[in-house]
Amino acid sequence: MEMKIVLKANIKRHKGSLFGILILLFLLSVSLCSVLALWHNSESYVQQEQERMGFGDITAWVSCINDERVLVEEIEALPEVAMVGTQSIIYSEYRLLNQESDSEGQLVRYEPEKYPYRIFKENLHGYEKDAVSIHAGEIYISPSISAMFGAGVGDEIIFPITRGGEDKTFIIRGFFEDPFMGSSMIGMKSFLIGEEDFADITESIGKSGIDGLARTGFMFHIFGRLADNGSTAKLNRLVNENTSLLSYTEFTHSRAAIAGFMMTLQNVFTGLFLSFVVILLLVSLVVLGHSIGSIIEQDTANMGILKTIGFSGKKLRMLQLLQYMAGIVVGMAAGMIMSVPITVFVCQMTVTTTGLFIPATLPLALCFMTFSAILIVLAGYIWGKTRGIEKIAPIQAITKTFQAAGEKAGKRGVIRQQGLVFWLALRQILTGKKRYINACLTALLLVFFATAIGRMNAWLGADGKGLMDAFNPADLHIAVQPVGETTVFDVEQTISEYTDITDKYMLGMPGVSVNGIDYTANVITEPERFHMLEGQTCADAETIVLTEFVAADLGVTTGDTVTVAGSAGNAVYTVSGIYQCANDMGANVGMSREGYAAIAVETEHMWCIHYFLEDVSLQPVIMQALKEAYGGDVYLHENSWSGLYGILSAMEILMVFMYGMIAIFVLIVTILTGNRILMAEKADLAIYQAIGFSAGHLRVMFALRFGIMAFIGSALGVMLSSLLSDSLVAMLLRMFGISNFASAPEVFTLLCPFAAVTLLFTAFAWGSAGRLKKMDLAACMTAD
Repeated sequence: MEMKIVLKANIKRHKGSLFGILILLFLLSVSLCSVLALWHNSESYVQQEQERMGFGDITAWVSCINDERVLVEEIEALPEVAMVGTQSIIYSEYRLLNQESDSEGQLVRYEPEKYPYRIFKENLHGYEKDAVSIHAGEIYISPSISAMFGAGVGDEIIFPITRGGEDKTFIIRGFFEDPFMGSSMIGMKSFLIGEEDFADITESIGKSGIDGLARTGFMFHIFGRLADNGSTAKLNRLVNENTSLLSYTEFTHSRAAIAGFMMTLQNVFTGLFLSFVVILLLVSLVVLGHSIGSIIEQDTANMGILKTIGFSGKKLRMLQLLQYMAGIVVGMAAGMIMSVPITVFVCQMTVTTTGLFIPATLPLALCFMTFSAILIVLAGYIWGKTRGIEKIAPIQAITKTFQAAGEKAGKRGVIRQQGLVFWLALRQILTGKKRYINACLTALLLVFFATAIGRMNAWLGADGKGLMDAFNPADLHIAVQPVGETTVFDVEQTISEYTDITDKYMLGMPGVSVNGIDYTANVITEPERFHMLEGQTCADAETIVLTEFVAADLGVTTGDTVTVAGSAGNAVYTVSGIYQCANDMGANVGMSREGYAAIAVETEHMWCIHYFLEDVSLQPVIMQALKEAYGGDVYLHENSWSGLYGILSAMEILMVFMYGMIAIFVLIVTILTGNRILMAEKADLAIYQAIGFSAGHLRVMFALRFGIMAFIGSALGVMLSSLLSDSLVAMLLRMFGISNFASAPEVFTLLCPFAAVTLLFTAFAWGSAGRLKKMDLAACMTAD
């Protein structure tokens, strides 16, 4: 009973501090639950939908095949293969709202009884209940295309079919959910069309011969019987080695790899958000520690009295634990409840990026496990921070002779007439530095994370150049791939009308098999251009370079040998080095032209010529001129790709969210700390007022104290970020094929979070000190 009475009194007495802790944990809980829901639900939903749709353990995209049934029977004859599902597709470029696609799309024949794609409602807030009928001239697209091109229902999308000018125009009828290729991070997009249109286009391609721009093909969804570890890789190898599939394959991916491509954006940014939640948790610990110290200091006499009537130190510590845990549990529970509508909003907002309507349900088991771990940490921290209660001697506490360790006045500092307000503020910090240390630590943690994100944002650049440099195996300004009657000479003549070509090389990206596993090969005419990380480039025909991820998958390193197979045979190559290219999440290899010639025959339109321009600023103009001059006869791209929009947009959202949360946390920390300091220093403030300082002077002095400590903490945060952030961000990005992250931020990138946190602390402290205008400081002269 006595515990209950004292606990209620403590909560009532310290409700302001406990409410502040509650708000901090509420914000932390909202952020954590929302991030966990997005991460967990997106991962499980993609896997669930791929299984529901009947996509195989591995999927091979094939073309130039006369009778797919013969090849399917050949594959299904293998004892390790359970079955092969086929989807008829048409590969084609496309134009939408006068914008050319930067990669091919695939027209998929709509077969709802076989592949039941979900059709979105027009507002993207759910699905149509029944399968739809796609009439002639109608097409359904992924929502991510809407975001990338700004297209909507009723807009036209054009597919060039033959070189004679025969285009197929469709009207966008709606949107469908594609768990296979719907993400903005995947270049090739699927489009659903009806049976009649699919048959018409197929007939046109068959009649066009060499004048065809589009081409027919299939997706082969291959299901295996293997159940051991590495079964997908083994299945891939067995099919390649024992069938003729490799002769027709454009590229092959496992279901897990495709799920990884679909989830790249979510995984990167949920990783960053979770890191930020950890920072917020550390800030909460700092604030919690300061609050505990202040309350113990304030209640020392009361605790001494309670000890004289039989309360032990352990029981008093338990009271502190219970009062704080009450606020923490309520805050976390309220945050979990509030995260439900926020998760709904976030999942709805990401439809046009992911192409998926991710379920907004909370993963309760995961949230409870995470919260349990956090509660254990917080309870242990509170128990440890209250150990000073054991040292309180009842008589000393009652007579107020008790003085906690570290409470003794420190150096008082020099007082100078010029800038007197500043020097007095500094003196107050030096004499009571423990009261301000949490502002310093909070600034350090927040600036550390904000600077790390700023470094990543600077690396990306306004146009995403940093990311594209990681994705491209070699540098370029403009890449042109003739696919029709247009010649390289024609292209170069057009470019030269605007600026000189300073350099060029050729790059092809055919599929190959390395030790039986399919990868994309970056075949280059000048291997010295590869972005090498270690070792030597593949300078001769007997060598090959791998990404770190392929090397790890194959269990090889520089100096080892691998067997590479192509359409014309296979050969043994020595791994000469490791290079950087994040395409296909790092699942690619690099070869010289001579090396590729040993296993495959160059095709007519295999090569893409990469140009360097004397005047790079004319790049957009030249790209437009090439499109207008040659249309579908050339495939153009620059140092960009379709998923870049999603990355840059998500980074903008992250920056806004981060600075918003920083502002809220700084405000709460300043209010909690400021109120305690004002109460502790009211006698000093009364003396300053008595000798002529106005309330305005006192507010400025108070704000300066927080500003000085925030300045010191922010400076330390920038220094710590300079030492650690690149390696920490690199650890995250390595999961997605980027292994050479190194930022080179401008001064503004470093100063922005530094200045923001310092100014926020100063401004909020000035606002918090507004109560000085209402306080009767003269009465404080005689206060206890």
